[in-house]
Amino acid sequence: MGGSPSKTRKLTVENDDPTSVIKVSDDVVDRIRGVAQAVRKQEVAVPQVTQITTPQPATSVLPVYLHEPSLTSIQIRQANVAELQKNDDYWNSRLKALEENHKRMNKVMEEEYNKALEEFKVGKPAQGLKEIPCLDMKKAVMECYRCNPDEPMRCSKIVQAFQECVDHKRSCLLASRVASQKG
Repeated sequence: MGGSPSKTRKLTVENDDPTSVIKVSDDVVDRIRGVAQAVRKQEVAVPQVTQITTPQPATSVLPVYLHEPSLTSIQIRQANVAELQKNDDYWNSRLKALEENHKRMNKVMEEEYNKALEEFKVGKPAQGLKEIPCLDMKKAVMECYRCNPDEPMRCSKIVQAFQECVDHKRSCLLASRVASQKG
């Protein structure tokens, strides 16, 4: 009932098996007995005295850093502005490089487009061809379809002949291209 706290410790072990026994070493038993005897001796030897302490004024020591340069808010702001400017310069240079690359690609694509357009102009025949192949057969197929609008199967022999003509001309053209590339 006084200023010293109680130093009593309790250990509770639940043992569901009645045949088993909890074994504790002799050192643990001696320590438990020794602590219990030492606590009793201290309680008897020390009379309980109530101590009243007066609060001490709090003294706080602020750390003082000598010879360390301090940064002002202006210096921090200038550093941030410089970092942002460096970042902007980097991205502007990247953007310019990408734009230049894009312009070069567009120029190449436009040249290729114009080249392809020249090759396939309507009035110009394909390379190696002086005339349109199977033109007379094409006219015969169109005439047959005009004469038999409700019975297109009557034109099947003419269409078959036109298809064979086109296949023959295509194979001749491919053979001539392969021969010109090898030679």
